[in-house]
Amino acid sequence: MAVNTIVPLQELDGRNLYYTFVAGARKVISHQIELNKINVFPVNDGDTGTNLASTIRAVIESLHPHRSYKITADRIAEATLMNARGNSGIIFAQFFYGLSNEIGDLRKITMQEFAGSVQRSVRYIYEAVSNPVEGTMLTVIKEWAEFIYNTWQKYSDFNALLLGSYEVLKRSLFETTAKLKILAKNNVVDAGAKGFVLFVEGIIDYMQTRNLKELIQSKAETIALPKSEEVITEDVTFRYCTEAIIKNTSISRDEMMSIITGFGDSAVVAGSDRIRRIHVHTNNPADLFFALKDHGTITFQKADDMIRQSESVFKRKFSIALVTDSTCDLDEKIIDNYQIHVLPVNIAFGENHYLDKITLKPEQFYRMLKESKDYPKS
Repeated sequence: MAVNTIVPLQELDGRNLYYTFVAGARKVISHQIELNKINVFPVNDGDTGTNLASTIRAVIESLHPHRSYKITADRIAEATLMNARGNSGIIFAQFFYGLSNEIGDLRKITMQEFAGSVQRSVRYIYEAVSNPVEGTMLTVIKEWAEFIYNTWQKYSDFNALLLGSYEVLKRSLFETTAKLKILAKNNVVDAGAKGFVLFVEGIIDYMQTRNLKELIQSKAETIALPKSEEVITEDVTFRYCTEAIIKNTSISRDEMMSIITGFGDSAVVAGSDRIRRIHVHTNNPADLFFALKDHGTITFQKADDMIRQSESVFKRKFSIALVTDSTCDLDEKIIDNYQIHVLPVNIAFGENHYLDKITLKPEQFYRMLKESKDYPKS
């Protein structure tokens, strides 16, 4: 008869936290194409799995475990925030920012301390989103956190607690379909919510086996998978999926959120004044960044053209792609008519970075050339 020799886990230290994160990350990465296929909310750009995988991959590739729970939690929070991609990726990163912020300087934490920090972290993800929508990753994390907080006393150790929470996760995920019309229309669950459930599944699988050798070996196998084009067609309201990292902000999160929501929807503002990660769908990324340039240092930004992405899948005119860079100065009507992919030149004014003609228009460039003390570089 086989005997279960796994020692009950009564406390979590930094190493436990790191390896459970890696186990959860591995599960998400292995299912990213599946998540891409069911991604229809907030837009059907088919990249939720890719975005979540990109968000968590940095922890696997760049971090090493520290014995202190607090130090490891802080490092995970910063790595996920700096590498967050997409709406779901930034919400996921913000949840870990909450976890790191809501725990004292502890080398180990008990189940009670863990349950309290998880429950308090829910506030962070709801505050980060301009228009919280139930039936998404937000709901699943909230209902899971409430279960952990309200029932931790009934379980003998962390393994039993997480295993006991799995039924709540499955039920909450299943119910997302009925809570959002767009999900019901396509008969799918929310992709971001399923990503979080897969993450916890991976942790449960690892905690039941504690096969650390196999987990360490698998870290080298977390390769990027191709983005699936099997997405469900819906209209795109705002053209650019826009993101940025802004360091040392001089305005509050609420003030930054107010600026961002004036330019589009699906706005998320995560992190702290030291490092903020923003996300918004907008038609005017250049005007957005021009409004933000004096409120912090813009160290990273991207603006994915969701209309061009959608056309490449559903309305492709040619069997080859035309590609150029932004110095070509083609008229926008020509670019759209021939579905030309334009790679923007990176422009730096001091420490602020921009994407030529996407997040910085020519008239803004020349205005900054007159007003800025920094000479632009590419």
